[in-house]
Amino acid sequence: MQKDVHFYLTYALARHVGIPADTAETVAWADQFTDELTDPDLHEIQTQCDVIGNWGLRQIQLSVLVPFHFVPGNDPDHPWMTTRNSPHARALVRAAKGNPTQIGIALHALQDTFSHENFSGWREELNSCYPWYYLTAAIPNVGHAEMRVIPDVVNYVWTDPRTGKRIDNRTRTMSAAKSTYTWLVRLFGHSPDTADWADLKPTLRDIFKVDSYDRRVDALCAFSTDPTIDYKAVTRRLEATHKPVFIHAACSHLAKAMNILGPLPSTV
Repeated sequence: MQKDVHFYLTYALARHVGIPADTAETVAWADQFTDELTDPDLHEIQTQCDVIGNWGLRQIQLSVLVPFHFVPGNDPDHPWMTTRNSPHARALVRAAKGNPTQIGIALHALQDTFSHENFSGWREELNSCYPWYYLTAAIPNVGHAEMRVIPDVVNYVWTDPRTGKRIDNRTRTMSAAKSTYTWLVRLFGHSPDTADWADLKPTLRDIFKVDSYDRRVDALCAFSTDPTIDYKAVTRRLEATHKPVFIHAACSHLAKAMNILGPLPSTV
């Protein structure tokens, strides 16, 4: 998923749950920043890799793609494959309780289980959408690399070349939003003015139908009751002081992912 979900939707839902603005910003910022820490720092931690060619490296698959973006699900025939709202992804969110930054990172991984459903962060034939020589030679069969950003764009409707199945990203995003809302309530509790999911759903359904990314962001800002919220401004304010906290939380998330996932079989 993209910034409109990871930051703006997460922030809006957090505010509707009754989470204070500063904490909501931290959770939403950490959620989106998981897609932006692309260069290893002195601790050798990175949470995203923006060079598709490097996705073929086992280290990138095991320490970046799998724990942060393609959490393996519960399909016995494809143990590396991401399945929506999987027990592993939920366990990572549960394990983040009490740490807003780590909650944001874990929510990112959970939200991605909806958009990355049926792909895996491990190099395997499962991910091959267009098995032509020139593509497989240039693009590793990891994640949805061959489909580029298509699975991540909220309003796209597309056909999975592997199965011929029609995929409506708006439906997937609505499911991700509901799961995010549920976990925010569970982790932070209800406030007296907490909105019910049923009250939020109609507005979100309309927002997810909007074709323009910028208009979706504007609508989500208005929906959050803070129309001036801006990711760039929040990043300028938080990154200078909060990046070390993020790195520590990312290290903790990675360690917990290794423990929760346990050994997974090698594939050819």
